[in-house]
Amino acid sequence: MDLSSIIRKMGHSLVEIRARALKSILCKLDLSLISVHDIVQEKMLFVYLLEWFNFPEVPMKEEALELLLTLSKHPSAAQMLRDVGAVDFLTQLSPNVEPSLRAVIDGTLDQLFHLPELLPSRVVVYSHGPRSTSSKGDSCFIPLCYIEHESVRCLKFSVFPWLTLTNTDRHILSSNENSLGSSNPNLVRTTCELLCDVIMQDFPAEIFLQRPGIVKSLLSLLRLGPGKEESGYIYLSALSCLRQLCVGLRRRLRFHQDPSFYSAKQDPVSQNSSFSYTQEVLGTQRSGASSPGSECSPRPSLVGRTSQRARGDGQDGDAASNSGSSHRSGGAVQAPRQMAHSPADVAHVELPDLGVEDVLELQLRQLTLAQFTVASMECAIPLLKTGLHAFHRVLELLCDAVLLLGDSVCELVWDDRSLAGMELKEKLQTCMELLGDILSYHHSCSVDIPNNSQVHHRIAYIGAAIFTIKLLQTILPPEKASDNLPENTATALFHLCLDTSLGSLLPSMQETAVAYLEQVNSDSHEIYRRVTRAALWMESTCIFLREAQAEGEKNWLELVELADQAIDGLPFHQHLPIIKECVHICSYLWKFEQPSPLLQTESQKLLLKLLAHPLLPVKTETYECTLNLVKDCLGIQNATRQEPGACAGVIFLLHHRVLYEISTFGLQDSVNALAKDILLFLLKGRLMMTASAWDRFNEALYPVMPILQGYASTEESLGNCVLLISDMSDMARDSVFPSTAKLKAALRLLFTKQPAVRIAAVQQFLPHLTGSDDSNTARPKLDQQMIASLPNLFCLKNPLDITLDTSKKSVLKVESVEKLFSILYSDMVDITLKRSAAEQLSVVLQGEISVKAIFIVRFDCLLEPCVCILRKLVYADPSLRHSLAQRQLLLLTLLRVLNIALCFVATFFTSLSLKHLTDNIHSFVFNLSSRYNVPFQAATHHAVSPYRCVLVPSSDLQTLNPARQALQVAWNTAWHSGIDNLLQEFHPDLKLSETQVLWLKAVHLPTALQDCIQAIVTASGHSSVASALSRLSIYLLIDRLAFPHIPTYRCRETLHSLSWQAAVTRFLQVRPACVEDERLLVGIIAFLNAYFTQIHTEFAADSEDEDLRWILELLLNQDAVSLLNLLLGVENQTSTKSTGEHQEVKNHVSQRLQRELTHFFKTLLRCLSHTTDRLCLALAGPFKSQLAVRLLQSLRVSDAPRFYGLPNLERTLQGMISVTAQPGWSSHCPDLEPSSLCSKYLSGLLEVISSFYVEWSGNSLSFMGKGVTKNAVICLLHLSHEMMSENKDKASVNILHFISVFSLPRFKRGFILSCQVRFASLSLGAALSSMPSGCQALCASCQNISGGLWGTLLNILLDQQESSMVRREAAFILQNLLVMPMPANAEEAKDSHWQHPCVRDEVSGVSLVGLPALQALLYHCQYFQHVGLSASSCYCGRYTFYIQPRVGSHCGPRLQESASSDAGTRDVVCMCWVDVFMLLATLVKRDGSAAHPSVCAALGRHWRAFAAGLIDTCVEQLKQTHTQLHLESVRPSKASHRKKVIKLTVEILRSALYCNDECKVVATDAHLTQALNALWPWLLLDDATMEAVLELLCVYTANCTTACSSLCGSGPGLVPGSKSSSTSSLMHSVMKLASALAPDNSIIQNLAFSLLANLVMSRDCRCLLQKNNFLQAFLSVPVPKAAGVKATSVSSGWSLLGLWLRLLASLSFTEDGQQSILRLTGALELLADLAPHRRHALLTLQNLCFCPANKSHIIANGMEVKQGLHLGIALRDMKKRNKRSKGEVHLPRVTLSRSSSYELVDLF
Repeated sequence: MDLSSIIRKMGHSLVEIRARALKSILCKLDLSLISVHDIVQEKMLFVYLLEWFNFPEVPMKEEALELLLTLSKHPSAAQMLRDVGAVDFLTQLSPNVEPSLRAVIDGTLDQLFHLPELLPSRVVVYSHGPRSTSSKGDSCFIPLCYIEHESVRCLKFSVFPWLTLTNTDRHILSSNENSLGSSNPNLVRTTCELLCDVIMQDFPAEIFLQRPGIVKSLLSLLRLGPGKEESGYIYLSALSCLRQLCVGLRRRLRFHQDPSFYSAKQDPVSQNSSFSYTQEVLGTQRSGASSPGSECSPRPSLVGRTSQRARGDGQDGDAASNSGSSHRSGGAVQAPRQMAHSPADVAHVELPDLGVEDVLELQLRQLTLAQFTVASMECAIPLLKTGLHAFHRVLELLCDAVLLLGDSVCELVWDDRSLAGMELKEKLQTCMELLGDILSYHHSCSVDIPNNSQVHHRIAYIGAAIFTIKLLQTILPPEKASDNLPENTATALFHLCLDTSLGSLLPSMQETAVAYLEQVNSDSHEIYRRVTRAALWMESTCIFLREAQAEGEKNWLELVELADQAIDGLPFHQHLPIIKECVHICSYLWKFEQPSPLLQTESQKLLLKLLAHPLLPVKTETYECTLNLVKDCLGIQNATRQEPGACAGVIFLLHHRVLYEISTFGLQDSVNALAKDILLFLLKGRLMMTASAWDRFNEALYPVMPILQGYASTEESLGNCVLLISDMSDMARDSVFPSTAKLKAALRLLFTKQPAVRIAAVQQFLPHLTGSDDSNTARPKLDQQMIASLPNLFCLKNPLDITLDTSKKSVLKVESVEKLFSILYSDMVDITLKRSAAEQLSVVLQGEISVKAIFIVRFDCLLEPCVCILRKLVYADPSLRHSLAQRQLLLLTLLRVLNIALCFVATFFTSLSLKHLTDNIHSFVFNLSSRYNVPFQAATHHAVSPYRCVLVPSSDLQTLNPARQALQVAWNTAWHSGIDNLLQEFHPDLKLSETQVLWLKAVHLPTALQDCIQAIVTASGHSSVASALSRLSIYLLIDRLAFPHIPTYRCRETLHSLSWQAAVTRFLQVRPACVEDERLLVGIIAFLNAYFTQIHTEFAADSEDEDLRWILELLLNQDAVSLLNLLLGVENQTSTKSTGEHQEVKNHVSQRLQRELTHFFKTLLRCLSHTTDRLCLALAGPFKSQLAVRLLQSLRVSDAPRFYGLPNLERTLQGMISVTAQPGWSSHCPDLEPSSLCSKYLSGLLEVISSFYVEWSGNSLSFMGKGVTKNAVICLLHLSHEMMSENKDKASVNILHFISVFSLPRFKRGFILSCQVRFASLSLGAALSSMPSGCQALCASCQNISGGLWGTLLNILLDQQESSMVRREAAFILQNLLVMPMPANAEEAKDSHWQHPCVRDEVSGVSLVGLPALQALLYHCQYFQHVGLSASSCYCGRYTFYIQPRVGSHCGPRLQESASSDAGTRDVVCMCWVDVFMLLATLVKRDGSAAHPSVCAALGRHWRAFAAGLIDTCVEQLKQTHTQLHLESVRPSKASHRKKVIKLTVEILRSALYCNDECKVVATDAHLTQALNALWPWLLLDDATMEAVLELLCVYTANCTTACSSLCGSGPGLVPGSKSSSTSSLMHSVMKLASALAPDNSIIQNLAFSLLANLVMSRDCRCLLQKNNFLQAFLSVPVPKAAGVKATSVSSGWSLLGLWLRLLASLSFTEDGQQSILRLTGALELLADLAPHRRHALLTLQNLCFCPANKSHIIANGMEVKQGLHLGIALRDMKKRNKRSKGEVHLPRVTLSRSSSYELVDLF
């Protein structure tokens, strides 16, 4: 079926057509009309599927991605997707799609990277619903997990490739599984040690998931937990096994994801089964192995042994013979019922036949990586309740497990409805619930337990909390927490959020916990928010106190803000001393003559907030502080000081808002006594105040007079002072209040409830009633009875309701009301009519119509209606009321009328309405109702102070224990600026208990670490030191577990500041005398290992590493017991044995010590490889050599049990790998020469390898011992490098021979080995072949290999399915072999000692040696065709034709803006192809005539596209470098690095542009000139870079006028829209460079003139040269005076002159150039003088004379025939010289004259 038309429609611009095309393909797949095989070769289908997401409208996203996922499972389709750049595209697309689609993309990427090697023969059957897989043949079984992985979208990684086992390996696993179920605790423990030290080192880690019996047994041991007896600690051994398995699984996962070791073919280790090979093959292996094995150095003790080990514990017959002896380092102790056997005899013993495995059933029962991880966590989390040592071990396991969880499970697990997904979800919820219980257990521990136990609980709580958050971040998105987080875990999170000490240690991690809490419990989050806010207020309080009490200049605005926050926190901390500071600050800020208005406003708000505070203690303290300040400023003591400015301290109180607060609310509250004293001091302080201050006080007092008069009294001091304010007698007439104000005050007193005050008020205003300045208004004197009734004038039993009736809208018009008013006001109207009009107006004013009229009617008959009108007007119009209140005459008139009380009251209390009225038209302050007899009903306001703040609820936080503790810690931490100094007593609820102090110290790292060190120093027993070491180890582990969160204190940095080395040194300088000493030393070494591991992994190299110096000096100290000696075992160091100790426990502790020592030394070696400390580097040599000697002694111990103890052997070889990887490790041994030590290493390693390689048959297919084999081969590889660097004499040849027999000869059998071993073996061969003697030995040892060494290497190199690392090493070996002097024919072969390669034709019997043989091999292998095919697929597919999302598309940014996910793959491929091309170069050099055509044919057709992409990339790199240089111009070190990049880039460009016009066009289009011009200022600073750039420009401009024009700013290389100037062009810069003063023989000046010589071929450049008068400088060039001086002079003048002459010769080729030369006055004469000695001067004259138009000009300038004859002679001499010198090298631009064959005379 032709699908091309449908596929093309998928790229149509219309969305409907695209969607129909995709649906058509999907339907055909669903209906089986087409299969996946039909479409995997359609390349455009993949392109359109990726481009699908670049359109503005993208339908059917899921269907398109599902189809991509299905296609990616086919090997051909996966390769096609990689070729079109799907990896980069999908990597960018993934963050921009929904999570469900992201999982599909991840699955596709997973297929493109890892899965092709898992399913080599799968047949994918597409289904739009559930997908299925089928297999071809009987040899490949498809695990159920693969099928499940297609529908279980929550799995990032499901299972590893299936590995089959031999009968031996199956028996080993079965035996160890049975031993784990034994009731003998010692057997269980030794089995766990065997698993850790041997089996898990030999077997791939995934085997234990594919056959999960051992894993399930280990998990069962964890479920048993700790016990009371010795057997109760078995779970610790199980923890070690599981952690070792987690580490191994991560290593294997990285291996499968490493593109370096990716191999498309089935890994031989995956078919590691005896059932997969015929007996003929096995027989061939045995025969092939016997010869070299017997010829080399077989181990004598291995010959003749015919028994097989049954459990793989490494104990052979030799060990069995000495089973009764003590061998604590010899591996695990055997059970009495089992025999020990040799690793050489596996193939000869008859094991119980376990039958044929049902692989399909096993695959169905295997554990996925996610299942194992979750099960391990579920069993390990309950153990977090144990002691600190066990807690540390459990937390280490969980730390490794959570990393595996992140690699295997994604966040879609919470939405996955598959059975596996639901199971994982349930298990994860169980784990989180268990963690909630653990956190609650440690957080709620009893306070009655000892202090040490409390500290242990606290450390455990912090560790468990950090792990909990780490787990949540790994697997649970915050938005899904509300539906999936268990309730108890949410409660634990709430406590975590309130844990202040955790927040101080890891603030970002606590923020993460808060994010989860916000999602799961809004109420708890609100409590946390309130606690956080209160803690912030407390912190502000402490900062405010420190800043306020500090000396020096202050930021007052910031201080006021802090004070405001401190006041908000008073309900929580109640630290009242801050009030005094606040009051004094307010006083200070108001003292100045020109204060800041902003500071005055803000400080007044602060004061009012304190005066009106709801808390009585705060309010009382505020008034007391204010009163004390007033006393200090206005007290009588100031009279004697004669300080006129003392009163300035009370100015902040002289404001109507402050006085209003004190008068209205302070006088009636519980602080009334304090408020009265403040007011009394102010009222009586006239003599103590300045005149301006007193005026200011009276101005502020006036608005609050109605309130103060409510407290008028004849008995109290304040009341009397208030009465005096309204006194109008002669004694008080000097008051500043006007008479009207005093009259109002006196009349106001008539309304008070105190009779005595009303009587006094009558006496004050009585003179106003009886007397008058105007005779018309005078009234008769009042009798005594009338006077006596005046005090009770306004005392009514029932207040009147005077509110206006506004319920109905008036129907009257304004015009009608105005007519009534005109009648009332008219003088022509009768009085009766006026009265009627007045009465009607009083009725009208009851409605909404208001008439603003101010009038006083003198007719008594109209008094009543007019007053009624006035009452309603002042009630309705506040502005009118305020205006009338200022008229004294009106007040007196109303006073004389008895019916005007209501209007009267309104005018007396009007001053209170200025600022404090509510929306009610007529409202009184609430307090006045209790002080005055108001005769009518009036609304009130300000029942409480308007400045009173609303207190945040605090009682519930004080009663809630977690919140209260958080506030306690927050206050004390803020008060002390940390927790270093505790504590002082403030508020009783904020005192810290002893438990809280312990908890704080346990989390505060400096204090906690100091306590640990002190505990070690003062320890009286082993347990105290062990406990302190456990704490230190947990702190180090917490740092590691918290990553990527950055703690406030890093454990390593904090320890570095403490003298911890002295505390540990004493334990490292003594020999362990007992088991307890050994156990303690194990803990110390474990801590040191963790400490130095953290240095290696987390910190950059330091120029001074004191810690590393200390440990190296300690290890090399000859006077103390060195840890290096303990590698040989403690029993060798002690002469007596401790009695009464169990031998098994002793062996167990000894094994642990050996293990920790080995790991520690490996860690130190890694640190040494990164340090830059000179002393450490000096000490490193002796340390490496001594360690190498100890490891060799440990390897070559005489007693057989130790040698065959596989645990010790495995550890020793691992240590040897680390030490031999260090260069120069054999050079600093005081007792042995480097060659001798290397020889001993060689013999020991060969002995180990021989023991594991004898008798291949069955044992060759077993995993057992493969760890030893791999480690020994790697050691040999390192050893070869060391030997070649240290041993250059003839003895090394024999040593290399021994190594060679165990390298590639074994590789031929390598089809049964893993990829790593193949790589190591070939690496060893590459190292050998780097020396001629090594090449000889290698070829000699590989003669028996089928195909020989050369054929094997070529097959490996050309194997497309082999990993790139293995192929690279094969290329290395071939490259080294090709360097050998190879005979070119049969005659040379007779005399050559190098007879390789050698091939023989089986048909003709002809043998070829040397180059003919190589050519035959290359032809037979189709070498160049393979390389060409690989190059095309590599570069075209991966580096040139990328599909990039378009700008503006919804799917994401461009490719260049995001990191590619296959960067590692690119690096590895690049590295591999660099080696391949190096090999090609070697071939071309060796036999160019034979190899050159093939190489050119294979690679030539791919060069154009590659070169174009390379040039664009390089130019873009130059532009980016310019931008970076511009930004980093202030950092010279960075600039120097960038210049190196520039130099490398321009060198690449120069090679690409050489003699390639097409590439020059590409460079011009890429704007190369503009990029270099921008970089020119930086190029002037570095001669080397400038030299490289000028060389590039010379190549670029040679024979390319377009390039030349671009340099002068007029060519096509200009950026569109840019404005170029000749003064800023690149050519202008080159002219400056050429004309500048330069030293003798300056390369830069030489290149500049060479470049100008090329540029003058362009007309634009010649014009620019002429415009700038550049040629004028030629006339000033120094010319030698002696005409006979040779032209080869190297003086500066001659050198510069030669450069000019070459330029003029090039310029003279064109007519306009000739004119430019002729315009130079004196140039012709100078050229004529130089012509006999200078070739270029002669050529210039010849070119000038060639043009007929110039002849007359030359003759006119004085050139005589004699000079012409001289020129002719010189020309003949020059031609002769040219014939003699054939191989002259010319500049890029050839400057030979076209008329060089003519005589000069003929031109005339």
